[in-house]
Amino acid sequence: MSKTAFHTRLRWGGAWLIGGNSLILLIMMSYALSLAYPSTEAVRLRNAILMEPTRPGDFSWTPDKVPGDFPLDNAPASPAYRKIVADLGLNQKSGDLDAALTLAANLTHNAKNGEAIQSTLDDTYAKIQEGYGYCSDFTNVFLGLARAAGLFSREWAFSFDGFGGHGHAMVEVFDRQRGKWIFIDVFNNFRVIDARTGEPLSATEFHAYLKEGGRRVQIVKNGPGRFGFKNDDHLFDYYRRGANQWYLWWGNAVFAYDASPVVEVISPISRSAEQLAAIAVGVHPKIKVLEEADNLDLRKRMFALKHELIAMFWIGLVLSLMLAAQIYSLIRRRFKKCI
Repeated sequence: MSKTAFHTRLRWGGAWLIGGNSLILLIMMSYALSLAYPSTEAVRLRNAILMEPTRPGDFSWTPDKVPGDFPLDNAPASPAYRKIVADLGLNQKSGDLDAALTLAANLTHNAKNGEAIQSTLDDTYAKIQEGYGYCSDFTNVFLGLARAAGLFSREWAFSFDGFGGHGHAMVEVFDRQRGKWIFIDVFNNFRVIDARTGEPLSATEFHAYLKEGGRRVQIVKNGPGRFGFKNDDHLFDYYRRGANQWYLWWGNAVFAYDASPVVEVISPISRSAEQLAAIAVGVHPKIKVLEEADNLDLRKRMFALKHELIAMFWIGLVLSLMLAAQIYSLIRRRFKKCI
């Protein structure tokens, strides 16, 4: 074989490799995009990536014994949030529950079933006051206000569709006077109390009631504003439909999230890209599922999806590096030929 024929075959071989790698990458990207449609399925992918195995005690800890891997805010509350808290006069409140209910009422006094905001904390608060926002907008803002007020809160959520994007978010505040967590649905403007004792329920206590009953409970509004359900029966039906898919967001560092340089740069461009970047740099909170026998299959599917996504990421990364090297090598050979 002549030297010219050899180089011609080499160039064609390189071109075929480039084409093959490009085709595989295109197929993988198309498949990934198909998994992310519609938007509720994109949330499922996000949740699969973020889902972590649950350990004993993951839901029963208190603020004086926070798990070491639960991200706390190391960024200061924004001046706007400190001013809101000061204007509400929370220092004069008698206890943590009263302060938490004042914050919740401040968010719901003008609430409507508005569209999602998904913006910075300061902007989200302003939009909520105008009647916009959905549940996770309210919970994120509440976490920020609670921190500015010196309260410790964490966020819960549940799904109706196998840990996808069709679901709801709520909060829990630690009441230091009672020494317990207290469940608050900020967006729908209610909390749950034991009808016999009048004591507020925690998230896990309310969840146990939804699954097992065993006590009489009463729904109480947090403050002025619309109640998010037609009636109590509608509320219980809504919550029971998602009772086997509860999970705790593993972290409450909302100001640190907003202050992340990656989030600041990407958030104006795309919410989805912002969350992917936040996951990549480790500022996005993880997920801990409230494990039960009737969600075992759902959890298995989510972890299988997580492993699939991780495998696709590494295969895609390797193929991308190979493709870059092949293109560089082909260009280099052609450049040498020209010389």
